[in-house]
Amino acid sequence: MECRDVREMADSFLGEELLTETNHEILRHLDTCPVCRADLAGRRALREGVQRAFHRAPELGASPEFIARLRNKLQDTAHQGSARRGVRFPGWWALAATVLLAVALGLAYRGRDWMTATGALARVAVGDHRYCALQFRLAEKPISLEEAAQRYGPAYRVLESLPPDDVMTAVGPAHVLERHACLYGARRFAHIVFTYRGERVSLLVTAVDGSVTPALPGETLPHLTSPSRIDGMSVVSFRASRQMIFFAGDVVQNDLLMLAEAVGEPLYRGLAATESAGARRRSRTSAVEDLYALDLGIGSSSVSVHVFRAR
Repeated sequence: MECRDVREMADSFLGEELLTETNHEILRHLDTCPVCRADLAGRRALREGVQRAFHRAPELGASPEFIARLRNKLQDTAHQGSARRGVRFPGWWALAATVLLAVALGLAYRGRDWMTATGALARVAVGDHRYCALQFRLAEKPISLEEAAQRYGPAYRVLESLPPDDVMTAVGPAHVLERHACLYGARRFAHIVFTYRGERVSLLVTAVDGSVTPALPGETLPHLTSPSRIDGMSVVSFRASRQMIFFAGDVVQNDLLMLAEAVGEPLYRGLAATESAGARRRSRTSAVEDLYALDLGIGSSSVSVHVFRAR
């Protein structure tokens, strides 16, 4: 079996829709082809991310009113059908098909919205790669990651040491040329420039705002952002804590995926740890503020204020 055949049947393979013999042929091919393995891993990660997003999205669930109407309809249909021998409840099947269609449409619209938002953000990341790493034509001069951490948050500080200056991937080494924070359009990025596979490749990290659906980007495995190149560049992305991570460059997509896989896990852990520490600090600050508020005792002639210091 050739790579082309495997990729044509990849989604059916993941959906367990193929014959046993065909599955075995694909598995034999995957044993010897790392490119197809990476492609299949990306597809599987995307499918699982969509499924998790649907299950975690309460707005896609059935309302109590709908469930009550459905139960009544099924009971009515069953009673009507039982009065006529040989009837197989066609109304029930039609209703079941309607419910299935509604669920599928809800999932499709949610997935489409996430794909659209991520694709738009990926185009901005590609623009930053092109105008900063390749053409050095940004309107605003880049600043150091430490300065960005002081101004915008500690997540930038993580990129000072992650990934390391030299990274080994399954297809060759990558070396860090530069680390900084920069602004492209209205989007601020932590930006690391690599030399990799004979090209300049960018790792770009940016905070996720309301334009990206929170649930789906919970997917932490690097995956191809688009089956085709974006503005002439390959793009790989994944979500880590409150950041979106993009890899962009004029290299083969699967080579870029190999780089993302090599640095993705430690980068994810570092950003998640920073976010957890920030959440603990915010919690302590909130608790202290609550103590201030509770201890503001207003009497008939005086106001008593005690200062509590967090330890």
